[in-house]
This record gives sequence, structure tokens and C-alpha cells, in this order.
Amino acid sequence: MSFELPEGKLYDLTMIKEIAHGNNDFVKKMMQLFLDTIPPALSEMNQHIVDSNWPSLGAVAHKIKPSIDTMGIDLLREDIRTLEKNGKDSINLEEIPALMSKLELVIGRIFEQIREEIASM
Repeated sequence: MSFELPEGKLYDLTMIKEIAHGNNDFVKKMMQLFLDTIPPALSEMNQHIVDSNWPSLGAVAHKIKPSIDTMGIDLLREDIRTLEKNGKDSINLEEIPALMSKLELVIGRIFEQIREEIASM
């Protein structure tokens, strides 16, 4: 499965901005928190794939699901849930590598976009 990244911004800060009530520092902190917490989680997920530790993969997917939702990453909304379910239930394991590749590709591009946005704030 080959995945082509769509053009434009891949995340939406609407939810975070609503919570922030105009506090730009809060928005910036939440963006930075996303940048800080997601890479170790992705590394952990990849290690669980290598180890065929599917329940742990599902648990990490569950842990980062709120971050993906809060950052308005609609492109990964279903994929993270599929990774969570497939991992926890040890089902459809053949789908996991492609889902993980898409997750990493999209997150990589979002990181570039977030860093640009933080720099311009």
C-alpha cells in the first residue's frame, strides 16, 4: 500500500484554541508537547512490531490516540484506532506495517508544519 500525502496543513488546532481561550502560550505549549511525546511513542510502537508484541502496540496506539484527535489529525483518526484494535486483539496483523508507515509519514510532515508554525508565532 502506497500512500500519497495530501497538500496543505495536515492538522487543525481548532480544539486546542477553543481550550486555550486566546492564550497563545498554551497553544504553543500543546504543540511542543506533541513534538516531544510522539517520537518516543512511535519508537516504542516500532519495537513492539519487531518483537511481535501486539497487545503492547495496541496500548501505545491507545495512549497517543487523544493527541492525534486533539491535534485535529483527521487523516490518522481511523488508522490509529485500527492499530489500537488490531494490536490489542492480535488481528489483521498483516495490515500493521502499512498503517505504521502511513502514521510515520503523516506525523513526519506534521512535525515540519508544526515547527514552522511555532517559529512564526
